[in-house]
Amino acid sequence: MNDHHKGIWWAYIGSILTPFTLLLSGVIAIVYAGYRLDKDEDSDVVISHYYSLIRNFFLFLTFFVVLIVTVATSNGVLIGVNDYWARNSALVEIAHFIPIAGGVISAIAIAVWFVRMFRGMRLLKENKPVVQAKSLHQFSQT
Repeated sequence: MNDHHKGIWWAYIGSILTPFTLLLSGVIAIVYAGYRLDKDEDSDVVISHYYSLIRNFFLFLTFFVVLIVTVATSNGVLIGVNDYWARNSALVEIAHFIPIAGGVISAIAIAVWFVRMFRGMRLLKENKPVVQAKSLHQFSQT
């Protein structure tokens, strides 16, 4: 491992641990990445990795916030409708299924998170920059 790559490896490890540390290690990793970007002492390759870590963290943070709010709101609305307006066992079944569906979607998102982190680590090991796809068409061509 190159000495100038040491910090980015710690940021990657913190990012990988993010789902297990309830965001704490991810926050530390992106604060460190922002600090390193502000110093502007790293190579273009390492800078691309810092930007990628920050972008992925906020992308997934936003995704999980929206997912949690959606699951909680839709579940609460269905239970409320069942309790106060129209008693229906189908509503209760759907309301009990929603958190399970949210959990499955979360598990898939966490798997995608790990794939992105390991892909970035592989690119860093090969001393290649992270190139973000700008559109689905560009992504499908790579």
